[in-house]
Amino acid sequence: MAFAQPVAQGQALDREAVIDQARRRSWGVRVAVVRSGEARALREGASMPARENPSLQLRSGPRWTSDRGALPDFSFALTWPIDLSGSPRARERHADAAAEAAEAELRNSARVAIGEALDLYARVLGADEMLRLSESRAALDEGLARVAGVRRAAGATGDADVAMASAVRAEASARVLRARAEREALRSELLATLSLDPQSPTEVSGTLAPPAPPAALDELLARADRRSDVLSAGALAQLARADVEVQRRAGTPVPRLLLQGIRENEVFVQAGLDLPLPIYQRNQTARAVSAAVAATRDAQREALRARARAEVVAAWRRSEGAARAFEALSMALGAVDETEHLATRASIAVRRTTSTVASSE
Repeated sequence: MAFAQPVAQGQALDREAVIDQARRRSWGVRVAVVRSGEARALREGASMPARENPSLQLRSGPRWTSDRGALPDFSFALTWPIDLSGSPRARERHADAAAEAAEAELRNSARVAIGEALDLYARVLGADEMLRLSESRAALDEGLARVAGVRRAAGATGDADVAMASAVRAEASARVLRARAEREALRSELLATLSLDPQSPTEVSGTLAPPAPPAALDELLARADRRSDVLSAGALAQLARADVEVQRRAGTPVPRLLLQGIRENEVFVQAGLDLPLPIYQRNQTARAVSAAVAATRDAQREALRARARAEVVAAWRRSEGAARAFEALSMALGAVDETEHLATRASIAVRRTTSTVASSE
């Protein structure tokens, strides 16, 4: 597996860099770019005037006559298909529809890649904040453990409180280690998603604060029908309808012009028309399948449209809750800092009291 080069030596990934890297270099986008080449390849030969090649038959051999013996004979037949069904134009429209569907899928792949990358980016930043909170809590528990030790030395508490404080301190240390490992795991996953080396030292920077005020729900719902996956489904439905037209025209017989020359003692030339009769084969299977596929694509487009609107509502609700949770956590960080400060002051006060008592004794 080959990875892209880091964004820059020593440069951290911020939100804009994550979006740009996901749009250009993520694996999903790179695969979609290659797949679009398959669709463009359909344009090769789409405008050919007929599906079959002209054919030339040459025959030669001796002919035995009663009066002259063996005589050389020669004949040729040239047949040239003349497609009057309009299939070339239908195939061109189908190739154009395939290219448009591939471009729509490419845009949708970019949207999905950016969404996945931003989700991981936010989770990395969240892991950073959780690590800071865990470290603050560990520092607080360390201070409380020191206070318990000083109080036990002063005779103000027993061994049970010291043991409990030590257990809480150990749990806080373990929580810090888990938070640090989770942050590193998410960072590596983000780098791999962006086709960067997950073992590179590239760091992630930014804030969990929303980059802009959230849009109103009605505005987001109005834009749901223009979401890239809905547009991609519409392009696939258009491609299926173009294929229906191609298969319908392919069921039209292709006549062949015939030119034949024969030398049998005498030389003569014949011209004619070879016209297949559509009695058994009228491309029935391909026409029926293409019509069924077109109906399926239409149903998928409507289902995607409905799902897009539902996902917009759900995402908007989650965004609202996440914003409130962010505010609550921000307030909690201040409370933890204040508690740590108070614990430190209490530890100092206990030490001074113990020192004073020891001096008086």
